[in-house]
Amino acid sequence: MSQKNRETQTVLQTYKGRIRNLSRMTRTRYLQQVEDFQRVVGVKDSYSTEDVEKYLATLEEEGKSSNYRRWCFFVLRSFYDVMDWPWFTRKQEKRLRPRAEEPKQPYLRLPEMQRVVETTEYHTEASDSKTPMVQALLRIAVLTPIRRMELQRLDREDYQRPLLRIKTRKGGEARTLTLDEKTCTLLDTCLALRKDQDPALFVSNLGRRISLPTLTLIFRQLLEGLGLYKPGMGWHSVRRGVATMLKKAGMDEAEIQEYGGWRSRGMVARYVRLEPPEVEDKAKHVHPLIKRA
Repeated sequence: MSQKNRETQTVLQTYKGRIRNLSRMTRTRYLQQVEDFQRVVGVKDSYSTEDVEKYLATLEEEGKSSNYRRWCFFVLRSFYDVMDWPWFTRKQEKRLRPRAEEPKQPYLRLPEMQRVVETTEYHTEASDSKTPMVQALLRIAVLTPIRRMELQRLDREDYQRPLLRIKTRKGGEARTLTLDEKTCTLLDTCLALRKDQDPALFVSNLGRRISLPTLTLIFRQLLEGLGLYKPGMGWHSVRRGVATMLKKAGMDEAEIQEYGGWRSRGMVARYVRLEPPEVEDKAKHVHPLIKRA
């Protein structure tokens, strides 16, 4: 074994022995990250903060994302801490730590949600309960900012026409919403045609409470069929869309919080999506120093 390989194994083995408390998967990822670090800055008996700066700069040149570089930064901080090597001061760390990128979270805009609702306007007469059930759950999902797990956990007793009692999954109190006539008709039809005795409001073909993956599949297949699906789009895309739609319609964040069962107004603000052109257009209309024709 060459001197370089012996040095590499010495550092890695020492580090590996000191992170045995981590899970096997995490330990493997951390060791792979340290090996990549050594690839860039070379194999040494010990490392300095300058080596970290060099490594981060190389990752940026290689086109690595900010989130990836940020994760590498935290792994190296753990590496240095475990090996008892000097690390950056808080001020230096704040300056050097890559910023987290805002995750791309697509949402359904108003015209898209209208198309989803339109698919539930037809074929309400069915010989089995599947069609009205799917239509009902889609309407509830799009017309109310309900969470997927809340929808899945609805029981028959939670529906007392036209009221729907939603048991929140975020530690808050249950809330009651008034459903529109169309949704009520679909639910009534669905329940009248069912032959199972399961207490769940929505069930699978096996007559048991519908699963979360099944709800996701139903929604994704609908979006794909309408040509609306985008990468990264999930159940919360509807929740973001409803929050955005209500905000643009004039509801304030306190009202949206109450309606959708959010914990705080700050959480509502995270769900509302503002398009730059819309913001600029509104600013031009209300800005006191901008002359309008």
